[in-house]
Amino acid sequence: MNAHPAPPALAAWSRGREWHRFIDGSPAVWRFADNRREAPPLVLLPGALGDASSAWHIAEAFDAQRRVLAVTYPGGCDAMALADGLAALLQSLDIGPAAVWGSSYGAWWAQAFARRHPSRVAALWLGNTFVDGADVAASPLFDAAWLATAASDEVVARWSAALSGRPDDPLRAAQLHLLHHTLPAAQLHGRLRQVAQAPALPPASAPGLVVSDCADDPTLGPAVRERVRARYRDARTLQLPTGGHYPHIVDSRPLVDAMRAWLAD
Repeated sequence: MNAHPAPPALAAWSRGREWHRFIDGSPAVWRFADNRREAPPLVLLPGALGDASSAWHIAEAFDAQRRVLAVTYPGGCDAMALADGLAALLQSLDIGPAAVWGSSYGAWWAQAFARRHPSRVAALWLGNTFVDGADVAASPLFDAAWLATAASDEVVARWSAALSGRPDDPLRAAQLHLLHHTLPAAQLHGRLRQVAQAPALPPASAPGLVVSDCADDPTLGPAVRERVRARYRDARTLQLPTGGHYPHIVDSRPLVDAMRAWLAD
């Protein structure tokens, strides 16, 4: 029996995709699903835990209206390398300026993408993100000193124990599946080291810039959320009342509705 199976909707979406690989110039390996529609592009960059399938609700919601590129990016690369790798991926697909949705770590390095490759960004959504590693340093799961010396299997084991101790709900089921079945341990470990050591990136400037968060986010508290908003006083801001750190999994409908308005603009 498969331990930690995917929620049925996630599993169905992932099975229905045609998955592709891309090796950038570093050389790092990217994995992505592309619906190949003749439509304005929407790039999805989820957080550090798991692969592109964690954004399945958003991908499904916009499948008919957008060319949706759900991206699993490599672990262990700094923000500049990720930014340049994504630019190379989009160039290889002949994708022009795209709306970019990022969550958490994905939104953090999306700022570097927008600054280094502004011509490739038609709109930018920074969701449930942070300024630098200090914003998550209080969590044992992001202890920089431990992540620097632990084995990758030990990192997965600590995360698994922490997630297993949470309430048994659809989010936990999705998280445990993403942890154990979607990303090699070394790749997750590399991402988490980058989060824990993340420097404060220069603020990005992009059309249609939105900064969003959730009032009940247990990972990024009120002070962190205000710190992010303070960097983007001129951006459109959105606070969802619920959704925790994963509104795209927990309660995607309000997020998708807000994204529809964002893309319509």
